[in-house]
Amino acid sequence: MTLSINTKHIRLFKLLEFTKGENLDFCELFLDVNRANICSYLKEIYKAIPNKKNTTKTDEILRTILNQTNCSSLLKKEQNISKDDRIFFLTLQLLLKSSLNLQSLAQSLGVSRRTLNDDLITIKRNIEIYSLDINSISGRGVFLEGDFINIKRALCTYIYKYLVEENYLPDLFIQSFSDIFHNTELDVTLQKQIEQFMSIANCDSFFYNRELLKSFYISFKSLDDDTPAENQIKNSLKNIDSFKVYFENIFNSNSHKSIFEFFQNSLLGEISFEDINYLRNILKISKGLFPEETAFLKDHFKIFKRVFKVNLNLDIKRDKFIDKFLSRISFCSKQKHYLPIFEMSFLNLNLNDLTIDKCIKLFKELRKIYWNLSFTDVVSLYLYINSSNKKEDEKKIVIVYNSIPKYLLVQLKDKIEVDNNITITNFINVNLFHDFLKCNDVQCVGVFELALKNSLGNLDVKYLTFPI
Repeated sequence: MTLSINTKHIRLFKLLEFTKGENLDFCELFLDVNRANICSYLKEIYKAIPNKKNTTKTDEILRTILNQTNCSSLLKKEQNISKDDRIFFLTLQLLLKSSLNLQSLAQSLGVSRRTLNDDLITIKRNIEIYSLDINSISGRGVFLEGDFINIKRALCTYIYKYLVEENYLPDLFIQSFSDIFHNTELDVTLQKQIEQFMSIANCDSFFYNRELLKSFYISFKSLDDDTPAENQIKNSLKNIDSFKVYFENIFNSNSHKSIFEFFQNSLLGEISFEDINYLRNILKISKGLFPEETAFLKDHFKIFKRVFKVNLNLDIKRDKFIDKFLSRISFCSKQKHYLPIFEMSFLNLNLNDLTIDKCIKLFKELRKIYWNLSFTDVVSLYLYINSSNKKEDEKKIVIVYNSIPKYLLVQLKDKIEVDNNITITNFINVNLFHDFLKCNDVQCVGVFELALKNSLGNLDVKYLTFPI
């Protein structure tokens, strides 16, 4: 019998590893499923494990699953496409191609035309938020209807979801979309430019800002390459004064010149001037800059302050980062076009058990109030707020990171140095590290993301822990 393993099974297994089999209620909340479904997923994961004994006891099932050394690869091998994944897949196909051939899709997805027709009802409801519609023409197929700008808006959101969740999606996604979202221009040139931009624009405050900027570029430029050169932002804003008209309130005045020059020489500067307001919105999200939320920050801060005090006995104080964080959370909680996105980069962080337990406790409480707050956001906030004051002898080290916001690392610098007994000389994104090595003598690097080891050659690598 074919196992019904899908993406949620794989996510659940990763969460079990992360929590060492504890906190099933956290898994329920994170995956948005009830306990009965969690137990069903556990039993189905258990069936995929060879040479196990017959048992229905949850504790024994959990222990066996966690002791199986290759469970993750076993599940990936058995992964099928779930209804949620199928709807996501069909939506991406529709937004990218503007049409669907249900007969061929039914064959490739292994479902009936009737099942796909039911999926289209959900898709139609989802894309109505972007003022888009579906028109089915008998004998010809399904066609997307709506203004091109609204298609690009929807694509930006769905491509972002794809980039964040890519490692957990069925192989069909990779086979269908990888060549579109990954090439030398996007993964090398654009990636390096995004790193440079986030550095000079102080835009590296939150996890997944890289994916956010990349998804915007793909949907508003890479897939729409008919924009005449004279209509591009870099050619429409030919001097710094015209540049300030649109970006003065987003960037610090001392960075205007360098950011203006960046747009003149980067792929992001090739975006159509007609889309400049959408670019401004993306930049506001990446910086947590929503002036319209300022009036509500005081009340949000009271909530967060109470939750931290009651649950962890930690006092928090308002500062620039906290205000940006609250502004972003407040803004996101009001959005009608919220699309569930499973952010799981925290699995790559070298967090100790105490930090994990405290972040889970915060997540459970804050999700009662902020319905779409991500666990990644909670981890980021906790690591920022937590502090230590004692400093000992240190080892000089360069921090190499990938998905962690640089702003968070910089703010935690003193605390990281104390807890790990080091002196940090620089923070370098892994995509810029080889260029950095050409001009700098690096004896030792520190990483929080274990997977980076393979990108650092024979250098002395120290695995670091976030401060508690």
